[in-house]
Amino acid sequence: MNPMTSALSKSAGSVALKVTIVVAAAVGGAGMVASNVFAALTATATNTSGGSVTTGTLKLEYAAAGSSGGFATAITAMGPGDTVNRYIDLTNTGTLDGETPTVQIASSDSNTLVNDGTKGLQLSIRACSVAWTQTGAGTCSGTETVVLASTPAATLKNAAANITLPSVLASGVNRLKLTISLPAGSENTVNGVLPVGTVQGLTAALQWSFVIQERTATNTSS
Repeated sequence: MNPMTSALSKSAGSVALKVTIVVAAAVGGAGMVASNVFAALTATATNTSGGSVTTGTLKLEYAAAGSSGGFATAITAMGPGDTVNRYIDLTNTGTLDGETPTVQIASSDSNTLVNDGTKGLQLSIRACSVAWTQTGAGTCSGTETVVLASTPAATLKNAAANITLPSVLASGVNRLKLTISLPAGSENTVNGVLPVGTVQGLTAALQWSFVIQERTATNTSS
């Protein structure tokens, strides 16, 4: 055989062998892929109804009660020893129960009325199970409870105080009487000059803030 023909024959055989190997590998790989695809089974389940989630709300709303006008009615010409009552309804209008109620006041004024714990304004709150009779000192024909004992405005201006509301449950209404008092005391005004630290001729705008927290988180199966 011609040496050249022999070499060409060997080369062709080598190429054919390589092609055969490549084709076999390709076919084998395709077989593996096909095998993996057909082996990947999937099952799915879904609900056909329900599944909704609705969140609750926590709301605390104030409304003036009766004829007093609540906080909207200013107190004027107050003198030492005087007491003035204001009546409000405090309601949790949300759908979530509340807890740990507090009250605090804020005032942009800085004078004896809100800075002096002894001579300044004293604040207290009482609740009634029914609407207050708003005459004189105000009377409760139902069950009366103490929400906040007499506390200096200066104290409530510096920090919130824990209070005891009859109800912080959703839709719970608290009928409150807020009592503002100026302690009795004596001052001597000489030739029209008011004494230092006087309680006379002062104004203090009070902003009351009632706060409740969301009730303790629950973990239920219902």
